[in-house]
Amino acid sequence: MSADPRVRSLIDRLLDSDATPEQVCASHPELLPEVRTRWQRVRRLRGDLDALFPPEGANGAADDAALPQVPGHRVECLLGRGGMGVVFRAWHHRLNRPVALKMMLAGAYAGPRERERFQREAEAVAGLRHPNVVQVHDAGDADGRPYFTMELVDGGSLAQTLTGAPLPVERAADLVGTLAAAVQVAHAAGVVHRDLKPANVLLAADGTPKVGDFGLARRLSDEAGLTDTGAALGTPSYMAPEQADGAAGAVGPPADVYSLGAILYELLTGRPPFCGVTAAATVQQLLSHDPAPPSRLNPCVPRDLETICLKCLQKSPRLRYGSAGDLADDLGRFRRGEAIAARPDGLARRWARRVRHRPVLTIAVAGVLVLAAALTGGALWVVSERAAVERAAEDDLREMARHREQSGWPEARAALGRALARLGGHGSADLRRRLDRADAELTLIARLDAARLAGSWSTGGKLAHARANDEYEAALRDAGVWLPGDSPETIAGRVAASDVSAALVNALDGWAELARDANQVEQILRVTRLADPDPAGWRNQARNPAVWSDKAALARVAATAPAADPCVPLFLTVAKRCRAAGIDPSEMLRRVYRTQPTDFWLNLWLAEDAYRGRRYAEAVRFCQAAVALRPDAAVAHNNLGLSLLGRDPRFGEAVEYFQDALRLDPEAHPVRLNLANALTGSLRHAEAIEHTRVALRVEPNSAVLHAMLARNLEGLKADDEALAEHRRAVECDDRNFDAQQGLRNFFLRRGRAEEARAVWKKALALNPPDHAAWYGYAELCLYLGREDEYRAARRDLLARFAGVTGPLVAERVSRACLLLPVEGDEGRKAAALVERVAAADHRQYAAYLAHFQFLQGLADYRHGRFDRAAAAMRGEASRALGPAPKLVLAMALHQSGQVADARQALAAAVTGHDWSASAVRDQDGWICHALRREAETMIPADPPTKK
Repeated sequence: MSADPRVRSLIDRLLDSDATPEQVCASHPELLPEVRTRWQRVRRLRGDLDALFPPEGANGAADDAALPQVPGHRVECLLGRGGMGVVFRAWHHRLNRPVALKMMLAGAYAGPRERERFQREAEAVAGLRHPNVVQVHDAGDADGRPYFTMELVDGGSLAQTLTGAPLPVERAADLVGTLAAAVQVAHAAGVVHRDLKPANVLLAADGTPKVGDFGLARRLSDEAGLTDTGAALGTPSYMAPEQADGAAGAVGPPADVYSLGAILYELLTGRPPFCGVTAAATVQQLLSHDPAPPSRLNPCVPRDLETICLKCLQKSPRLRYGSAGDLADDLGRFRRGEAIAARPDGLARRWARRVRHRPVLTIAVAGVLVLAAALTGGALWVVSERAAVERAAEDDLREMARHREQSGWPEARAALGRALARLGGHGSADLRRRLDRADAELTLIARLDAARLAGSWSTGGKLAHARANDEYEAALRDAGVWLPGDSPETIAGRVAASDVSAALVNALDGWAELARDANQVEQILRVTRLADPDPAGWRNQARNPAVWSDKAALARVAATAPAADPCVPLFLTVAKRCRAAGIDPSEMLRRVYRTQPTDFWLNLWLAEDAYRGRRYAEAVRFCQAAVALRPDAAVAHNNLGLSLLGRDPRFGEAVEYFQDALRLDPEAHPVRLNLANALTGSLRHAEAIEHTRVALRVEPNSAVLHAMLARNLEGLKADDEALAEHRRAVECDDRNFDAQQGLRNFFLRRGRAEEARAVWKKALALNPPDHAAWYGYAELCLYLGREDEYRAARRDLLARFAGVTGPLVAERVSRACLLLPVEGDEGRKAAALVERVAAADHRQYAAYLAHFQFLQGLADYRHGRFDRAAAAMRGEASRALGPAPKLVLAMALHQSGQVADARQALAAAVTGHDWSASAVRDQDGWICHALRREAETMIPADPPTKK
């Protein structure tokens, strides 16, 4: 069975662009799982081919696990890869600052052509001095691999900030004017970039744009480029026609002017001037079509700015601006409100051209126009033009209504925007009234959606329901829908009379899930029941608070939910109530999902449900769909990042999604915290510290944040600062296990075991309920020779955990208790725990079988069953805890009278193991040292031989 042609088309777009599967599937979210699966196959195939036949300029050596050694630099992490090189974040010791280090991929295996191209990129940029061009610091060679260092621009690329929506025209003009001035400096130095595109425009932390990646640049003085004749290099959506033709020597400064125009076009319209489903289709459009005027896609684009943009995009280089500087100057004139140099043909010039080409017809038309003007006083043209504009605006309104009925709110807003721009404040009173009403209703829906998004965030573990509730109230009050003192009947009447009544009812259902108290919830539900009557139907039952408090009735509502009903927020409210009542709502929501797979909120909820259930792969899939459906929703990007940090963390990908979320919502504190955590996991300590310090301004007393900051300071070897932050984390919350563990482990990693024990003892005085907080303390005490402390810890362990039923905790508790002989009531409790471990299903706990057998052998030894203990330690138990089984074996053999064998077993246990203090990292090491001390005290050394 052949694949869906739409999937093949989307894969082609991925191959021909820097886009992600989520971006290309924005209009087809139902295809995202299939596209992502196929894209992963393509990437795996590429990797296999690269391993067999290394592509030009790549050797695959530069990954996070094998960072290169570059003299004078500390390479910290991988930033990205390109066709020629790989870029790292590094610390430049002489300059004492972070830099971007670009290293040639092929290294010593590169041929003269590759080395020359790499060298030319460094030389091209090194000669340019401009604040909007990425600056080169120095160059060199490390182990046969050429490299050069550049300023580190850490705000991402322009491409990463674009969401498919137009930018404000002033911002677009200013940005491209800045880039054009920088490109003019390159042209003046004899360098043509040849690959200007949003992905190669880097943004500093303050938003300053910088032209980067001169990998395809050539000098105008070159007699021949570094590419074969006829090769079309560049990115199809942004390359000039002469580049697409591949004509040797034809690509000069006008090609960069064209690319700047293509960037301006995308900033004004949300898409490039040409973008086919494949690279070949894009080139075909570029060579055979003219771009649609930007105002056709965005009516807010002023005529002068459209003229500037289209002049850059002329097919013939001689019809474009003479230089990038001329483009920058004209954009400056536009921003200042002055007349631009690239004026379009005026009426007189167009008329003169028409007369030259078709004189007879033109004179006849002119005669008719003169007569019409004489009869109507010149009003004929005005009336005709106004009527045409109103008809076009009416068409826009009808298009808006169609999108509105399908809940296509962005498309509806765009259609309304076109209508408003066409009229420009004019139009009939009736048309203006309808436009104003539509504008107010779409604005209200947008505000209610934003309020619901606000309720999705949590700070310090608390959902932002209060903020969301206030924003719901304000939006409905400002729109005149819900005014103080109004009765539910009055409010419901306004909702029902609205052109967006269905969307308002859905919004109210969503509000009911977030409302602050029971009275408010009851009032909201009464309004929805009145505005959306369903007297004997499912919706009335779902909106009945009495049902919510009746578990059986609530279960019936969930079981009978009509999956095709478009009231998704109501389904989600029912799901929340079910979860609170101990009813699993997953089956209901999956039935809804089968009929409404493109609902953003449903995908988001199912992702959260999967994440809570630790079904991380499933959570990732639902989050990916949510991102595709709402690429502007920061919470979707954030949740996708969290899902990627599941069982097998994919830190690099998670960081990218958190960064996307933070760009969409710079004030989203939870995103910054999650980004800092992912950067910590990626060992990108400097970046993690920066974001953690910002997050601490919001939560200055967060133990989690101080502990995270301490961990990253440790990564940078700033031990004094790290210790201060570890102590601060414990001060903020002395019951926080991670904070306590962080401080304790700080001391243990530095061999300061006694200080670690003192900190641990203080934490245990708070009587934490979880075994994890106690695990290892008794073993540490015994390792330090504090037998009295050990026995006290053993009593505490048995007092708290003697009744546990889980075999893993039972094994750890009983093992700790058997490290020294134990008798009486404590002995009986320890023996009961051992029996509980022995009774566990070994198939279910196969990974722990060696530890279970070691525990059984240790228990046999403490109870005098020496032969059984020796047999156990020679069997499966020998695979657990390093030399510990041999030590117990040696003691068991000695106790059974086999002294020579005991000495041999002890020697085997001691030999080949690192017993230095620095090698002791955790309770396993403490156990081994304690058992060795006991064995060596029991078993005498070999008597000296007589000479």
